[in-house]
This record gives sequence, structure tokens and C-alpha cells, in this order.
Amino acid sequence: MQGNLLSKVVRHTIIWLIWIGTTQGVFYYMTREIDILSTLTNYTSSISWFYFCHFALFNGIFSNKEIRIKRFVLLVLCFPFFHFCRVIPVVIVSNYELTVEQFTYRSDISFSLSFFMQYAIFAIGYSYFVYSLERQKRIQELELNNRQLEIQQLHTEYNFLKAQVNPHFLYNTLNTLFSHAQYYSEELADNILKLSEIMRYSIEGLDKDNGMVNLKQEVHHLQNLVDIHQLRFSNELQIDFAVTGPVGDFTIPPLVFITFVENALKYGELKNSSHPLVIRLDAYQDRIRFYCRNKKKKKVFEKSSGIGIQNVLKRLDVSYKGKYEVTTNNEDEFYTLELTLYV
Repeated sequence: MQGNLLSKVVRHTIIWLIWIGTTQGVFYYMTREIDILSTLTNYTSSISWFYFCHFALFNGIFSNKEIRIKRFVLLVLCFPFFHFCRVIPVVIVSNYELTVEQFTYRSDISFSLSFFMQYAIFAIGYSYFVYSLERQKRIQELELNNRQLEIQQLHTEYNFLKAQVNPHFLYNTLNTLFSHAQYYSEELADNILKLSEIMRYSIEGLDKDNGMVNLKQEVHHLQNLVDIHQLRFSNELQIDFAVTGPVGDFTIPPLVFITFVENALKYGELKNSSHPLVIRLDAYQDRIRFYCRNKKKKKVFEKSSGIGIQNVLKRLDVSYKGKYEVTTNNEDEFYTLELTLYV
């Protein structure tokens, strides 16, 4: 940052030295004389005026139409101050008597006006040049971001298509297994059907118009998930699952609560009757509250990547930007997650 500022100061200094040297060289060639005091006074006040215009008067006028007229009115009102700043050093150094007449000579006013207008025009040209460069840079950054988003979207679509293959295959296979399992075990067939419903929900349950599903569907398949795990562990899992409120009145992104519960089922110690897996889903008029608390396994052979939960949070950012809260408490023995969606 400091290096860029120093480089800019050096460039501006060189340009001003070239400009002053050129104009004074032409003036000396024509008159064969140079007034050092007049030169310092004119260029000091004019260059200061240039930077005041650039950084203050012309800042933002190209992107904001409302302030243009106000700034140009202010520009005109600044002339008396500029004229005073240009003349006062000459009056003081030359030991002239400080009178009103010293500031009202027509020739001095005309001279001040020429410098005033000239450097104001320089400033507006330079300001527009800087604005154009910044705008072009923003356009390039926007195009780059759009390109990156397009590439990311292509990867997402590609990964989604790849993910579709196995679920569809598994869904069809489960239907076949269900038809055969009915002859051997109603409980087994019922759970295969529940698993098949979850697979169908994950593939086809999405409302394509707004990317949401009815909360009642999520609750139904959440119960299916719990039932399937109970079958796996011979109904030994201690799960306290309760739902309250008009869940059918709300829509949510699919698989949100299912992802959190899957995480608890995978990494929780669920056979302790003193510390069951607690799942609460409460639907209120203006919000949905989800609560999940589980005792943690002492030994976990497979560490969580956190990808599933990260994906859920990204989807919540899209659907509930600034309108949801997630609170987690990762204690030594217990893990608690609370999610509130404001609807």
C-alpha cells in the first residue's frame, strides 16, 4: 500500500516538473524573464486547486448524477477563495499594503480566472480518467467472478449428474428388494419401503419452482430415518423425537434436518437410556425451531468431514439469508445443535 502511494507521488511529481519546466521554458523564450515569486505563487495555488477539485469537488460526480449540479455550483463559489490564495502571498512578500484594491485589479482577476479554469479542467479530465480505470477494473473483476461462478455451476451440475446415477440405481434396487422381502418379513419389507421413500425424496421431492419442500415431508422422512436405524440396532436406540405445531404450513430446503439427525445417529452414543438422542421440531407462527442433542461416542473410527453440514448452511444462506440462526455447543460428552428459521 505504501509502495503504491510512494510510486504515485513520484509519478505526479515528475509530471508536474515536466509541465512547469515546459510552460516556463516557453514563457522565458517569449519574454526573456522569469518572476520566481509569481511562478511559485501561481503553480502552488493552481496545483493545490487541482488536487482539491480531484479529491473533493469531482469525487463521485461521474457515478452520481444528483451531486453534479451542487458540485459545479460549489466550483464557481470557490473562485474568490482561489483568487485570494493566489494574490495574498505576493502582497505579503512584496510588502504591499493589504487593501481591497490589491485583490480587485482586473488583470489579476483575469489571471486568476485563467488558472482557476485551466486547472479545474485538468482536474475533471484526470478524475474522469481515474474513474474510467476503476470502472474498467470493476467490470473485469465482475466478469472474472461471473466466469468463476459459471465454472462452479458447471462443476455443481456435473457432480449432481454423477450423484444421480447411484441413487436412481439404488432406488430401483430397493423396490425390487421390497417386493421379495414381503414374502419373508413384513418388518424388513416395511423398512426397505421407508428407505426407498427417503431415496425418492432426496431425488424427486424438490419443488423445482422455489427449491423448497413442505416441512411435513421432511418430518415424515425424518421419522423414516429414525425407524430404519432402530431396525439396524434391534430397537435398542434411545431416541426422544417430538414434533409440535402446524408443520404442514411451512416450506424449507430439503434434507436440512435430516442431515443434522444423520450426523447425530452416526457419531452419537444412542444406547444409553439416561442420555437419549433428543430431537425437537417446533413450528410457530413466525419461526421454526429445531433442536438436537446427543451423547458423543467415546471412540469414533470415521472422522466427520463436515461437508454435509457445510452444504446445509450454504443452502440456508440462499433461502434464509440473514433470517436464520445456528447455535452449536460441542462439549466433552455432549453435542448440541439448535437451528431457528424465521419465516
